Amino acid sequence: MKTGYELVEDSDFEEAKKMGYFVRAYQGNITIYPPGKITGFSTDHIAIDEKRVFREANRFQIVDTPKTSKK
Repeated sequence: MKTGYELVEDSDFEEAKKMGYFVRAYQGNITIYPPGKITGFSTDHIAIDEKRVFREANRFQIVDTPKTSKK
């Protein structure tokens, strides 16, 4: 899986969870929840960092690892 890959099937979500990929949930061009790791999924939702997002209403995509800020 590469950055930009859209997750659709259960097998996509399972692999992304297993490999620890960062995923964003979005509608159109609007990110619904900040990118995070998949912590669970079912037929009706995807949990990103324990936050449930409705599967049917959103799209899910692999994104780059968030940059860490240095102060």
